[in-house]
Amino acid sequence: MNLLNLKIRRLAFLLLGINASSCSQIGIANYSASASTNSSNCSQSAVQSAIDSAASGDTVSLPSCSATTWSSKVTIPGSKGITLDGKGSTITGAVDVTQNDRTSTRITNFNFTSPKSVYFHGTPSSATARLDHSKISGGDSSILVEVEGNAPVLIDHNVFTGGGASEMIHNYGTWDDSGWKDDVTPGGPNMVFIEDNTFNNTGASGNPAYFWGTSAVQSYYSARTVFRHNTLNMAQVDQHGTPGMVGARWWEIYENTFNVIENGNQSSYMSIRAGSGVIFNNHKAGAQNQGAGTIELVEEDSGYPALYQIGRGRNQSLDPAYVWGNDASMQVVSNSSNVQKDRDFYLFAKPNYKPYAYPHPMVAETSRLTWPIKSIPPINPKPLIEPK
Repeated sequence: MNLLNLKIRRLAFLLLGINASSCSQIGIANYSASASTNSSNCSQSAVQSAIDSAASGDTVSLPSCSATTWSSKVTIPGSKGITLDGKGSTITGAVDVTQNDRTSTRITNFNFTSPKSVYFHGTPSSATARLDHSKISGGDSSILVEVEGNAPVLIDHNVFTGGGASEMIHNYGTWDDSGWKDDVTPGGPNMVFIEDNTFNNTGASGNPAYFWGTSAVQSYYSARTVFRHNTLNMAQVDQHGTPGMVGARWWEIYENTFNVIENGNQSSYMSIRAGSGVIFNNHKAGAQNQGAGTIELVEEDSGYPALYQIGRGRNQSLDPAYVWGNDASMQVVSNSSNVQKDRDFYLFAKPNYKPYAYPHPMVAETSRLTWPIKSIPPINPKPLIEPK
């Protein structure tokens, strides 16, 4: 980055009243002064060496390689936040990110061709990490991305492709019930945001073309997930509440399009099995669904209230879910006696709820701070006239 760019960025932040610490607090990247490092090649050792030599805030770029296999993970430690730019490289391997507390880590512009290609580990106080503008693919029953720690993460503008019964993104939350003991701010920034992605299920074919329970995302263990403005081709959204396990805590699912292929048979567009949240303005597209095509709110344990069930919040207190404005063909159903309409969930808008800014501020901030230098109006070259 040249000196003029740095001065312009600093001036922009001053004019907006934004400093580095406030960036992380509102969920956007900390764009501190940075340098660019080019990996000598796409091998695991070369990329790791470039990451190890980079400082926090730097960008490490690959040289746009064809098919390359890594025998071990590339790791980005929590001591720094960097941008790792694949430049379109095709990689069979994985990137393991421990999130920094102040500076965001960004993984962008990769073509990953194997399961479990990206891992994010963090805490609620971590700076937001980002995975964007990449392609990630795997075979049947594939998990492609894993997130843990209830840290803020943004996953946007990617194409995910998996075979039948794939669970493309796993949000593991805190791996325990600690996330059920604190507050959630509906419409807040401290979530895993999954937006503007495409999810493809290659396992749906024939007549009928079953979707085999293929999921774009599955959330567990106190997880908080915002899933919005995505396109799903024969895939569902699943919020786990497996019997005897700690379920997902909070979800916001809206403005998504669920596409059904010819002869497609998809029993559910959403399988919601724990926690609370909002589901609204989702749409069905494509061919006629030969399956039920429901928004399912269900509990798999017995008794009322069951631990972590639909409509429960902090310390298992009543916190109803709200479902509204979805396409009429997306019927809301509950086959559980302990999940009841007008008690555990309501079919109208959640009072006082306001969605988080869309697009995510990190997307908007990246766009603003990477504009071409030629687009900036020239500074008046005339000298200042001193007052008399």
